[in-house]
Amino acid sequence: MMRKSLLILLFITSLLFAAEFRDGHLYLEVNLATGSSLNIESSSVKISDETELFQNNLQGKLEIALPVSDQENRYGIIDKIEKICATDPKDAVQREYFVWEDDHLVLRKECIYYRPESFSTSARAQKYAEALGIFPQRIQLIPVVNATISFKDASRKIYYFESPLKIISGQLWVDGVPYEGEFRLKVVEDKLVLNQIVPIEEYIAGVIPNEIGNYSPMEALKAQAVAARSHAVNLLLYNRHTKDGYDLCNSTHCQVYKGKYRRNEAIETAVMYTAAEIMTTPEQVADATYHSSCGGKTESSQAVWKGNYIPHLSGSTCITEADQYDLSTEAGAANWLKIKPKTDGMSTWESATLHWERQISSKDLAKNLGLSKINSIEILERGRSGRILKLKIKGNKDIILSGEYKIRQAFEALPSSYFYFEGAAGRPIIYPPATITIIGRGSGHGVGMCQVGALRMARQGLEYADILQVYYPKTVINTDWIYDEQP
Repeated sequence: MMRKSLLILLFITSLLFAAEFRDGHLYLEVNLATGSSLNIESSSVKISDETELFQNNLQGKLEIALPVSDQENRYGIIDKIEKICATDPKDAVQREYFVWEDDHLVLRKECIYYRPESFSTSARAQKYAEALGIFPQRIQLIPVVNATISFKDASRKIYYFESPLKIISGQLWVDGVPYEGEFRLKVVEDKLVLNQIVPIEEYIAGVIPNEIGNYSPMEALKAQAVAARSHAVNLLLYNRHTKDGYDLCNSTHCQVYKGKYRRNEAIETAVMYTAAEIMTTPEQVADATYHSSCGGKTESSQAVWKGNYIPHLSGSTCITEADQYDLSTEAGAANWLKIKPKTDGMSTWESATLHWERQISSKDLAKNLGLSKINSIEILERGRSGRILKLKIKGNKDIILSGEYKIRQAFEALPSSYFYFEGAAGRPIIYPPATITIIGRGSGHGVGMCQVGALRMARQGLEYADILQVYYPKTVINTDWIYDEQP
């Protein structure tokens, strides 16, 4: 009985594949919403199973929920994984994943075979695996079988369906944002997961206006299109959100995507002009991360994220005048911050990133760090962009803050970690007053393309390929990275 239950679970798992190739084009599964309940609105939606054997049409405001049932998640233990699947594999899950082979993006399949036992909790599965000497990494959550999903319309009538579901709509509103086309609704770890199935070029057009703006210079839009497309493919290769039931999220964790919201003719032109263009290195797809404003120099990815050295993300000079200063030193960082950069032609948000001030009470900072008091703050390390990478804070105990993100959050979400403390410019140690004034520059982590810099260079007449070379040196633009037919 236990084995039968697990096999049914395995069958439904094989239906939860995400990105795919259709007629030589890459389609992404982008998450729009996840939760125990969801609300959507549409003039008309067609709901069907994946095979479209049944379907129903609903409209208006719809409340989606998971009714209480005796269905539960189960945990299985991997027995073996085969890289070559049989035509009709028995007792196995077919999993798809992306790899970069011979300068092409390839979708591979593998078959995962599980032991017949399944468990209601991870702890029970771990105990069983430990008794048999099985590595805990072989334990996996198996999604709910044909989970029942309820749709309640405006008249309070309830409709029941079994997941996963295919949804088609001319316009579907999610969290106040309109989307259109094909959608997929599934259940992952007791959560409803609503995704849009979208061609990559449509996805890029939905990213650009929400990342760099819809009225940016054309060459900046093109640069953003290539960077966003490269970043999307790079994220696919990490398979980061596979366990979550989709390829990419629609937030800053991946890239901000809002369908056709704020799209215009200029964006359509930029996407069409750069269609299929991504940046590559001799070994891989370029990691084309980007941020709002570097402040003068971009940062090394290795310094910010402590990973491997990446040549094209080792840091670049964005504003030529910044090369006169060693921003990794306290004196150099402070002196460059005191100089007012040119803001000709910039929008308000762009110029605001080049000089900002924030205040925080010493009491609030201590509270954020779990301290009762703060005696001193010492800057231990700055990166090449001037961003503080490590701080030592002495109070009732000593705390080391390592990483620009942690530092920004400790001081209540600063735009960047490139700053100095008022009254202590050029000095590594501050004995904080009751109110700490922070003077800074830049916005974001500082790695990869600086969007403010890209906008400035575009206004100066640089073409998008030249802009990309500033921030991703020694990469090449590649259009031949999808096989006409997958191997």
